[in-house]
Amino acid sequence: TRFGAVKLIGRSLFAQSVAMLLMSFSYSYILASIFYFFAGFFGALATIAIMSYITQIVPKEIRGKSAGILYVGSGLAIVLSGYLVPYMENFYKIESWRYTWGIFAILTMLISFLIKIGLKPLALQNKKEHASVESYFAILRDENFIRIGLLYFCFGITYVVYVTFFVLASMDKWHISSNISAPFWIMLGFLSIFSGPIFGILSDRIGRYKTINIVFFIQSVANIIMALNLDVSYLWVSASLFGISVWAIPSIMAVLTAETFGLEKTATIFSKITLVFAIGQIIGPVSAGYITDLSKDFSYAFALSSAITILAFLFSSVLIIKNKNLI
Repeated sequence: TRFGAVKLIGRSLFAQSVAMLLMSFSYSYILASIFYFFAGFFGALATIAIMSYITQIVPKEIRGKSAGILYVGSGLAIVLSGYLVPYMENFYKIESWRYTWGIFAILTMLISFLIKIGLKPLALQNKKEHASVESYFAILRDENFIRIGLLYFCFGITYVVYVTFFVLASMDKWHISSNISAPFWIMLGFLSIFSGPIFGILSDRIGRYKTINIVFFIQSVANIIMALNLDVSYLWVSASLFGISVWAIPSIMAVLTAETFGLEKTATIFSKITLVFAIGQIIGPVSAGYITDLSKDFSYAFALSSAITILAFLFSSVLIIKNKNLI
C-alpha cells in the first residue's frame, strides 16, 4: 500500500538477486545461509506484491485463470534449471553450484530492471493504513483466515519436501545419477507450466475450495508413490502428478484471499497467510531431513508428506460438505 506493487516487485527482485550473487561467492556455510535467508525474504516480498497486483488488475470471473497463467513462469524456470544445473555440473566439476547461482542471480537482476517497462503502476491509496494490535489478532482469529491458512500451511510443508528431496530420493532409493534424474525434473517442470492455468480455470468454474480439494488428492498420490518401494517407472507417475498440480495452490490462495476479504485487504491478508505458508516451508525440510538422517531412508519423509496432504484433502472435503456457500 505504501510503495505500490510495481515498485516493490522491482526492488524486491533486485535485492533478491544481490543476495543470490553474494551467496554464490560465499566460502562459509553460515555466510551462505545468511544470504540464502535474505534471498528467500525478498523473494517472498516480490511474490506477495505480484499476487496482490494480479488480483487487482483482472475481473473476478477470470482471476483464477489469470493467477494460474502467472505461474507458467515458475514451470518454465524449473525446466530451465533442469537443463542448466546438470550442464553446469558437467562443465564445472568443482563447485558448479556457485556458477549456477550466479547465473540465476543475473537473470533475476535483469528481470527486476524490466519491471518498470512491463508493468503499469496502480494508483496508490491516499491514506496509509496502520492496523492496530486488536485488528491484527482479529484477523488471526477469523474463521476464513484459519481455513485458508491451514490449507496453505499444509501445502507449504509438503511441496517444499518434494521439491527439496525428489532428486536425492531418486538417487538414493532407485540408484540413478543426477544426470539421469534430470529428465524427471524437466518433465515435472514442463507439466507444472500447465498446472496454474488448468486448475485456475477449473476454480473459476467449480469453486476455489473444490479445486483445492482435487489438488491435494493428486499430491497425496504423488507423495505416496515416493514413500513406497515401487519400480523406477513409477517415478514418472509421481513427478507427473506433482508437476501438473504444484502451482495450483499458490495461485488459488491469492484469488481466494482477494474474494474472501476484499481487494483492498488482499496484500495485508495474503502476507499473513504467506507467513503461515513460510512456517510450513521451514518445518517441512528440517523435519524431513531429520527423519531421513535417523532412518537412512527417504520413504518416511514422503510418508509424512502424504499423511499431511491426505489430512488437507479430508479437511477441505469436510469444509465443502458442511458449507455449501463456500467460494
